[in-house]
Amino acid sequence: MGASRASVRAALMSASTRSSSVRLSPFSPEERPRVIAELVDDAEVQAAAAAETAASNRPLEIVLASVRTYADEIVPDFRARLHHRLAHRLARQIATALFRVRVGHVDATTLTGIPADTAVVFVINHRSNIDYVLVAFLVAEHVALSFAAGEWARIWPLDTLVRSLGAFFVRRDSRNPLYRKVLERYVQLAVAHGVTQGIFLEGGLSRDGRLRPPKYGLLGYLTRRMSRSSPRDVVFVPVAVNYDRVLEDRNLLLDLDPGAVRRSKLQTALSAATWIAKNVGLYVRGRLHRFGYACVNFGAPFSLRRYLDQRAVDFATLDEPHRLAETERLGAALMDEVAQVVPVTPVSLVATALLSFEGATATRAALAARATALVEELESVGAHLYVPRRDPAYMLEVGLRMLVLRRLVTKHGDTLTVVAAERPLLTYYANSIEHFFATRHTPAVAASGPHARRSSPRAVVLVHGLARTSRSMARLAAALEAAAYEVHNWDYPSREYGVMALVEALGRYVRTVAADCERVDFVTHSMGGLLARGVLARRAVPNVGRLVMLAPPNRGALLASRVSRFAWAREFFGQALDDLRADRALNLDEQLGPVQCEFGVIAGTRSFHPLQPTSYYSSLVRRPGSHDGTVQVEETRLAGMADFVTVEANHTFIMDHDDTIRQVLAFLERGRFDRPAVPE
Repeated sequence: MGASRASVRAALMSASTRSSSVRLSPFSPEERPRVIAELVDDAEVQAAAAAETAASNRPLEIVLASVRTYADEIVPDFRARLHHRLAHRLARQIATALFRVRVGHVDATTLTGIPADTAVVFVINHRSNIDYVLVAFLVAEHVALSFAAGEWARIWPLDTLVRSLGAFFVRRDSRNPLYRKVLERYVQLAVAHGVTQGIFLEGGLSRDGRLRPPKYGLLGYLTRRMSRSSPRDVVFVPVAVNYDRVLEDRNLLLDLDPGAVRRSKLQTALSAATWIAKNVGLYVRGRLHRFGYACVNFGAPFSLRRYLDQRAVDFATLDEPHRLAETERLGAALMDEVAQVVPVTPVSLVATALLSFEGATATRAALAARATALVEELESVGAHLYVPRRDPAYMLEVGLRMLVLRRLVTKHGDTLTVVAAERPLLTYYANSIEHFFATRHTPAVAASGPHARRSSPRAVVLVHGLARTSRSMARLAAALEAAAYEVHNWDYPSREYGVMALVEALGRYVRTVAADCERVDFVTHSMGGLLARGVLARRAVPNVGRLVMLAPPNRGALLASRVSRFAWAREFFGQALDDLRADRALNLDEQLGPVQCEFGVIAGTRSFHPLQPTSYYSSLVRRPGSHDGTVQVEETRLAGMADFVTVEANHTFIMDHDDTIRQVLAFLERGRFDRPAVPE
């Protein structure tokens, strides 16, 4: 592994001798019965059990039996001898048989400076199921991480092995409040005892190669009781992994295609078994070619106590809405830290370079020049590149060789071409480092020269609404491009996260867009307007221009308040539906803050459209006042707007209306809407 691996070892050895009050391994078998009993007898768990008894009319003894079952399922059965003798050796053999494992970056001085009496949490991005093995290989020699394992591992004998190595199981989709309370208290108990933990903040594997917005379940449990005066600090260590080949890459991309034919579990299992048997056979015969580089970077430790001091907040004393907002803010900050140390591997660099050419075709010399320019740009923003042999030419060579061997790229003489059918797979690898670049789809390299940075005079960021995708803004995007704007149509999982978490995600995206533009304007639809408000209130964009909000629920939405009473609506729309309720508007206003730019609002007045589902509901309940079938005209208003206008359009398709497009272009150019439309 070289000097970098030695740096990790030295840092972890130093950490392991810091203080006897810091536990670097999960609970032992001798302690496990005591921990389970402590969970069962916990006051909060007992209160949750009493509530479950009252709600279900089941005897308390039966409910407490369920509590004990949950506790027994969650608490690890850590075996130190098995871990140190088997886990580390097995993880090393698997990882090094499949990849050339490298530690690209580690701040050993900072790691050794983690103070005594802290609970250490490794925060890791999630690229592959091999992540568990890879990180365990690098730290298991001195630290036993307590991972949260999914239900996929709860099969005998794998469940026994996983629990004995320190992992605890999580029913990720469980909505059982009693189960979640037991899980919450276990996580808090582990923090109180200083157990070193590892969490995948994204909550699941990346399907498209990009970093996913953080999920807040385990993070919320970890921090719920924390304050600036807590006796034990929590220190997060950002860890980022990247691969030249993700073993599950095609299956992950398949999940994004709703029209793809799904294989049965039996077919999947047989396919996996065949692949494993084939590669084991190659390994035994000494003919297995490893799948390129797997690189791990360790970022600077992140002290929760210091963060709370800077924010002047205490999680333990906040009410529920503010605590959730602060948890989302913390999660976004941690995800930013992870993003900054994502390794740039040879394949990710070469994939990005190839896709930047028109037709994804280039000569070898042109590719080398483009890769050199990308390396310079990546280094300028502080990205950590893993350069094998410290030779950029060799980095290009090994990355290209991997893509050619996988038949993702063809060679005809000196010309290299991306196979059209494999372009999504190449994009998957380029996406792993796209957050380092100023634009999403094209590396920031000017056509006039490989070393020049691209500069766009004016860019427009489009932000779609709840339960929509960037495709809903396609017609508006085309009109803006025709008007010579550079359009960045942001796509995000609107139903998976709350408003404040999405504000942080949009902020990260916008900062990359703004880096190479003289001015950035915004056009948003519905909830997207709230996200832009949050970003602009934080002055995250120094060169911001104007903002146009289409049908934004600036004062909350009465419709959201009404439909949130239905379980199916809460399940479908997610946390954002609760954030958009009219009775939460003042609280959300306070969290978002005032818009720090010139902005205008366009509201719709067509209350019914046959293709708009919410307009049927609005017609049935006979909503008062003028509305677009979803949001009332009065709900769109916001103090400080430079102009306001209505168009005869419904909520779902307002961005496609000719009058809307005309008004958007007018406001972006002049800061006023084009009269005579229908003024309010």
